[in-house]
Amino acid sequence: MGHSDPALTQHQNREGAAALEVSGLTHDFGSTRALGDVAVAIHPGDFTVLLGQNGAGKTTLYSLVTRLYNNRTGAIEIFGYDVRRDSSQALARIGVVFQQPTLDLDLTVEQNLHYHAALHGISRGQAQERLEEELTRSGLINRRHHKIRQLSGGQRRRVEISRALMHRPKML
Repeated sequence: MGHSDPALTQHQNREGAAALEVSGLTHDFGSTRALGDVAVAIHPGDFTVLLGQNGAGKTTLYSLVTRLYNNRTGAIEIFGYDVRRDSSQALARIGVVFQQPTLDLDLTVEQNLHYHAALHGISRGQAQERLEEELTRSGLINRRHHKIRQLSGGQRRRVEISRALMHRPKML
């Protein structure tokens, strides 16, 4: 990646912090326990896959990490930032690709990526550079002017990944 984002370098990661650290995390939906005392530490440079049966709590865990759900018990830290107390610092360091597609089908690939970049406060010029870099990396540079609805399912997923990388997260 090579470039550093001032928004991220302005507030450096906490010294020696795990990329993601979860401890004592429990979450219930009414009387149904979705997660029970979950603890995990993922360190910078690790490649980790979360596998489990339907209903095992994978989506619940991701929803808690990304603050879609609020954790009432346990702690979640992203690069040393508590997602409850320092959510903007914590979440600025992650990129998310959702289970369900979230691209605007009537916009082009380029328009979708520019829109996402604007939401992260990335200047138009810098967004254009990053867009070209990510679309080249994903093999979609020649599809930049195509509407999302014209792309195959695999191409759409690659656009979603490119979008998640636009703000240069430290963890995807």
